[in-house]
Amino acid sequence: MRTVIARDGDVPSILGRDERPTPLTGGPDVVSAIADSARAALAAAKAAVRDVAAAGCAAPGPLDHMRGLVHDAPNIPGFRDFPLADRLRDALGVAVFVDRDTAMAAVAEAVAGAAKGARDFVYVTISTGLGGAIVSHGRMLRGATNTAGEIGHWPVGLEGPRCGCGSYGCAESFAAGRNLAEAFGVDDAARVYAAAASGDARAERLVARAERALENLAIGLTNVLNPSLIVVGGSIAEHEPARTLEPMRRGIAERAFKVPRDAVRVVPAALGRDVGMLGAAIAARERSSGRGEWFL
Repeated sequence: MRTVIARDGDVPSILGRDERPTPLTGGPDVVSAIADSARAALAAAKAAVRDVAAAGCAAPGPLDHMRGLVHDAPNIPGFRDFPLADRLRDALGVAVFVDRDTAMAAVAEAVAGAAKGARDFVYVTISTGLGGAIVSHGRMLRGATNTAGEIGHWPVGLEGPRCGCGSYGCAESFAAGRNLAEAFGVDDAARVYAAAASGDARAERLVARAERALENLAIGLTNVLNPSLIVVGGSIAEHEPARTLEPMRRGIAERAFKVPRDAVRVVPAALGRDVGMLGAAIAARERSSGRGEWFL
């Protein structure tokens, strides 16, 4: 988990930060760790809780962003129908607004990043996992049960490794860093890309398969959603643009419908690894002041 203290502005300026492992011992321990991390970041910024107007928390989904309730986070034991916003408010003594990490990132990129001024865009993160958020006609799509934007589970193949969601053929099962590393038998996807660059045949096959999955995902996003931008962030996209953004561009150019193809650009995210935290700060500011209707 990472925590920052930010001063308000068009792009919030980070005054203090703290980073520590996320406990795997249940919801209450996670809340305690987040609260401790927030206090440490406040201390680094030479500030106190009384100086904080509101807090934002980017969390894994699916969740109810209006109530701050995490329905199910499989990688965090005890996070099932967990009232994260309420528990953090009690621990910190300030209003807390919770949303999906990818939704927070899309908010940041829309307000202050690569999607500024765009009314139709898709935010894609390629990192440990693969996820996203969709903005259409200036509003974030939430769907009937608030799970719209889970593009990592868009099926891009008729067969393939079993995904963590229980299905198969999902874009995430091929292209997420966690799954690439596991398929190669290492602890970090960076080692898979390095091996592929050095000519390891098995690594090359895995990376090529990930590229094809991203091509298919980009074509589907273009044909179905007709965005003007696909904004691609995450650590893998940042370090391996030739293996992520370029295949997406190539797939769209070669196989997408002409009209939406000609309207879309695939661009790198602008706000780096702090994008989710900047989005959380922006979302907390907007929601605490009664604004932010476009992303609710």
